[in-house]
This record gives sequence, structure tokens and C-alpha cells, in this order.
Amino acid sequence: MSTPAPDPTGARASPPAGRAAAPREPVDYGKIDRRSVRRRACGMTHPEAAAALEEAELQQHMGRHREDPAGDECGRVEVAEWARIVRLLAPAGGAYAPDIDAVVQDELAADAEGERAMQPEDGKRGQEEEAEAVRRTARAPGVLRHALLRTLASTGLLDSLGEDEQAAVNRLPDSDPAAALVVNALLARAHEAGPGSRPGAAS
Repeated sequence: MSTPAPDPTGARASPPAGRAAAPREPVDYGKIDRRSVRRRACGMTHPEAAAALEEAELQQHMGRHREDPAGDECGRVEVAEWARIVRLLAPAGGAYAPDIDAVVQDELAADAEGERAMQPEDGKRGQEEEAEAVRRTARAPGVLRHALLRTLASTGLLDSLGEDEQAAVNRLPDSDPAAALVVNALLARAHEAGPGSRPGAAS
């Protein structure tokens, strides 16, 4: 099977019909076109940039009757960017470089700020997901059952449990994980407080 030739009008290919595109943020084609012009302009002097502007204007004029609106927009963006670079080089002379282009530097700063703004949100989301995973693990029946048995052992009650009591301890994490958490916390608190903290205990 032969590979289709690229579209000479510069139109951007659409995704094949019937294939669902993956969700993603909208693509800023204007920014892509401007950056393409800047890459080509690097090292150009004012006369060279002016010649490139004339060529871009000619290409836009030749393709003005094409039916592809995306291609028309691409041509307009490129012409406007070449014209801006020509104006930038006119008084300064020398060769074009992004380092001397205030517009480029402002865009880079805005992109960096946008990335920094996204980082706290991503970090917060990651912390929430981690906390939820910890909560799910803590409520797993096997984990709860082990915690209850460990707490009962620390209180000295585990060896004195009857069969019915042992069966209830084994069933509780499966039947009511929230209740098992509460019971385990209460047992631990009562053991830590000691018998002297009970109401009515002798002082």
C-alpha cells in the first residue's frame, strides 16, 4: 500500500473516521504556527526576514481560494508573525533570536506560571488519592481483624475470650467494618487509660 502524499495546501489532517480521539486539552495551532516561524527566523537578519515575509504573503495569496479554513488561518498567522519579526529587527539590526524577543519571553513566562499553577492541584489530588487508599486498606476485613486481635492481646483479654466472643470478633470486620474500627479504638483507649480512670474508681 502506498503512503498518501502530503497535502500541498498545508491543511491539517483530520483523525480517521470511526476512531475515537483520546480526551485532551485543545491544541493551540496558532501558537504552534508562530513558534514554527520563530524557529525558521532564528539567525535571520532584517533583509532575510523581510524576504521570508514576502514569501509567506505570496503563499497566502496563492492559497486564498482554497476551501480549507485551517490552512487559511495558518497562512494569516504566519504572515502576521513574520511581519512582527521584521518590525522587531528594523530598528535593532543584527540577527533574530528568541532571547531578544520580549513577546517570546512573555509567552515562556506565562507557560511556566501555568505549569506551576497546575502542580499544587496535582499534588493535592495525589495526596487525596493516597489518603483514600490508606482508608480502604485500614477498613479491609483482614486488616481490621488483625488489629482487633492485636488490641485484645495487648489488653490481656484475648486468651480469656469464649468461643462465641471469638466468633463475634472474627465476624465483625466482615459484617460492619466501621463498627470494628470504633470497637478497636475504644478498646485501645480503655487500655491506655487504665482502671483508675473509670468513673467511680477509688482515687
